[in-house]
Amino acid sequence: MTRVDLTLKPAPRHPICVGAGFVAADIVEGRTEEFVAAGGSCGNVLAILAWLGWTSYPVARLGRDWAATVIRKEFKSIGVEGDFLSDEKSVQTPIVIQRFVEDKAGKRVHRFSLACPECGGWLPRFRASTLQQATEVTESAIAPKSFYMDRLSPAALKLAGWAKDNGALVVFEPSSIGDERQFQKAVDLCHILKFSHDRLGHMRDLREAQQPKVIVETLAEEGLRVRWRGHWGELPAFKTPAFVDGAGAGDWTSAGLLHQLGTTGAKVFETLQKPRLLSALRFGQALAAVNCGYEGARGVMMAMTRDQLAKRLTALASRRAEASDGPQDTTLHESDIPTRLCATCASDEKGAPKPKKASSG
Repeated sequence: MTRVDLTLKPAPRHPICVGAGFVAADIVEGRTEEFVAAGGSCGNVLAILAWLGWTSYPVARLGRDWAATVIRKEFKSIGVEGDFLSDEKSVQTPIVIQRFVEDKAGKRVHRFSLACPECGGWLPRFRASTLQQATEVTESAIAPKSFYMDRLSPAALKLAGWAKDNGALVVFEPSSIGDERQFQKAVDLCHILKFSHDRLGHMRDLREAQQPKVIVETLAEEGLRVRWRGHWGELPAFKTPAFVDGAGAGDWTSAGLLHQLGTTGAKVFETLQKPRLLSALRFGQALAAVNCGYEGARGVMMAMTRDQLAKRLTALASRRAEASDGPQDTTLHESDIPTRLCATCASDEKGAPKPKKASSG
């Protein structure tokens, strides 16, 4: 394979990306500490883009609880716009617990849990954005160059159609099928369809979809497959010096792809050639590879500056293996994590909740 330029360049003129989908509070039970961070695929992709110089607008439903406070605080520190994050008393902000286990080969792998560790009941889950939220976006003055969605609803489809009609590049990254009619509409609307082989690889029809201009099927540590103009090709994954956590790898790949191709909107396809597409995908894979060296879906953002990340990418491009830059800095992750995470346990606990402080290392 020819050498690929992995130069990390800031986004020109702060292009706008709107995203509709999963935004949650991730509680990561790491090797030495437990911390909480804004997460969810939509939340991660838009946070990464903001960190890379974009203006990001996630559209999601949040409650008036500690999890929403964590998300808003971290988003603000990164530069993510919160205009379209709801603030609803009747809604509980989604929470996901990330744990680590060893597989049969002794490899450290992550597992996500949506169950309360105290009572075994469901933690707060995803609530779809409302049509009113979508209307607030479409009637605003913003003009997105890219649109990202990972969960479907009438509101998400309305936003995707609006974004596409206004020249935005639309990316759809489903984790499941759900409503088949909505799913097919999303596939027909998007320019780029990206899915995981582990989750949707059994859907052969997905690879044959005609409307998306690009289809990406991720294969975990094996890399990815990409369809461009009817032909499939494969890209191997980068080898990381030290693997710590694979969570968020797909989100970094998506953000890297958008960062390289989405700044001018859908008109990129007027001149897009295969080498540039492959280069954008390799850039996303490289970002993912670096992040795999740290705990958390966006651990690299807490561990190094953009300049340090640029140097690490240069090392990957020249195939130089580098050791870790040092211990992970989780300053932006530091937060009080209640001892009772679900509403049932919180209501059963006598007195005020006793917070459990996440160590900053």
